[in-house]
Amino acid sequence: MEPFRMLHPDLVPQRRESLQHAASTLVQMGLDDTVLSASPVHQRLARVVLASSGVIEWTPGYRAQERDLDERFGVVRVGGDRGGIFLSGVLIAYLDVLENAARMRTSINEDSWRTLLWAPTALFDHVLRRPQVGMTVMPPGCGTESLSFERTQAGQRLYLALMQAVRFAVSGVVRAEDDRTLVEDCVTLATACLRAAAVALAFAADVPEGLPLPVVETEEHRYLWQVISDVRAAVPRARFEQFSAALRRLNDVYTSCPLLVAGG
Repeated sequence: MEPFRMLHPDLVPQRRESLQHAASTLVQMGLDDTVLSASPVHQRLARVVLASSGVIEWTPGYRAQERDLDERFGVVRVGGDRGGIFLSGVLIAYLDVLENAARMRTSINEDSWRTLLWAPTALFDHVLRRPQVGMTVMPPGCGTESLSFERTQAGQRLYLALMQAVRFAVSGVVRAEDDRTLVEDCVTLATACLRAAAVALAFAADVPEGLPLPVVETEEHRYLWQVISDVRAAVPRARFEQFSAALRRLNDVYTSCPLLVAGG
């Protein structure tokens, strides 16, 4: 698989406004979340366009602390058009998972598949302030190819992209101050992305050879650890319980970092 461009963790956008221009541009080009329910031919074309430097401006040369993790999954850290890189990275990661699922059967159940595919729609709804009208979920294919390495790679990359989306959403919670509506919108998005991230890791592990190595603590995990108390103080109790449950699910089942000591 070709290298996967991601923002350096310090460059992850922190406000909805910083993504609105990129999101609007992608919508105008027909390259928003709706592409995930398009035909396979359209999806393959969309991936080529999204990965093109002629569409998204990016600059190489950035390195994150998790160099071994990046090298293992072919991640290249970049700067440039932060909004474009961020949103296109999420979409590219999803398109790779969808292609793999079409070519190699997956045991991920229907409810989990829907949970996985809801996150990008929730992200674009949040950024563009769209009313939530649901989404069209295309079931995975029934292919018989053997693409275990590609599956693990695609699932782990999507997990990393979704964790940056969680960081973006949680930053919105922390910075929203007295805007209660925005706080709830942000924590709802963070919860949706955490739930999807857990499914992405399950997809990465859905290979005949057995489970891949657990994901180590990432920069996004460390950020969540730093602000978890702020999130708990900022959001209504019921919303925080949903958020912490999604975080606990991700932590207990799939990762090795003890993130939720302070979030119980």
